[in-house]
Amino acid sequence: MTETSTHLPDNKTLAAFILVILLGGSNSVAIRFSNQELAPFWSAFLRLMPAALIFWGIFFGRKMSMPVFKDTAVIAINGFISTGMGFALLYWGLQTVPVSLATVVISTGPLFTLILAVLHRLETFRVQALIGGLIAFAGLAIAVRAQPGSSDLIPGILALLLGALISAEGNIIFKIYSVNSNPVIINALSLFSAALFVGGVSFFAQETWNLPSTSTVWTALAYLVIFGSVLMFYLFVYVLTRWTASAASYSILFFPLVATLLAAWLANETVTFPFILGGAIVLLGVWVGAFYAKTGS
Repeated sequence: MTETSTHLPDNKTLAAFILVILLGGSNSVAIRFSNQELAPFWSAFLRLMPAALIFWGIFFGRKMSMPVFKDTAVIAINGFISTGMGFALLYWGLQTVPVSLATVVISTGPLFTLILAVLHRLETFRVQALIGGLIAFAGLAIAVRAQPGSSDLIPGILALLLGALISAEGNIIFKIYSVNSNPVIINALSLFSAALFVGGVSFFAQETWNLPSTSTVWTALAYLVIFGSVLMFYLFVYVLTRWTASAASYSILFFPLVATLLAAWLANETVTFPFILGGAIVLLGVWVGAFYAKTGS
């Protein structure tokens, strides 16, 4: 199976793509607020399980049909392993890594997606991917060094990088096996499975299972469930099934722009020039590797 389409998306797909950028860029800030009171894996569970149940409610309310057994199994297993592990690493990493830096790290996702798409023979490898990767990781080194106590951030950064890699593989699997499935059932299956994963991790980690006690955390959690999960994931799968896997992942490239502005405004994070320089180099590298590789020849 080879993905060769490079056509521009239609207006609906482009609008969904823009909304994914705005919602996705806001999610990391909301997670930092929810982590103020909630243990990370438990916080992820409180986000994913209600979102999954909303999708199941839509599925049964509209009397929709399940995909064929093979696709159902792949989506559920992929959701458990890929989505679940990706979210566990994201929530754990965001305990220590500033939002602005975290989204720069996560923005390497399109490079991982492109590399994995090549390995899965969905797309053709181009030398720009290698060049872009080297540029991006050089910029990431600059951005990390610009943070106070950067050595203490390494475990969280590595968790976020691993999460980006795992999530990229999950997007590829979705692209291969769920192209004909409705986004509602894809998200119902994958988010429910992911919730079971993070819930299990939370249980074995012996986290405290409590509910928020402040309006700020309740607001952050509600945003993550309704807008950051239900709406965003529906739109992302919508884009993924109507555009190339790497093109859909370009939305991640813009997350740092939204997140950095919101983090400076809402979370009072300080943004220094070296960080801006490093972040810009990362985005340049990702563009060269994942975007220019599609349009430069």
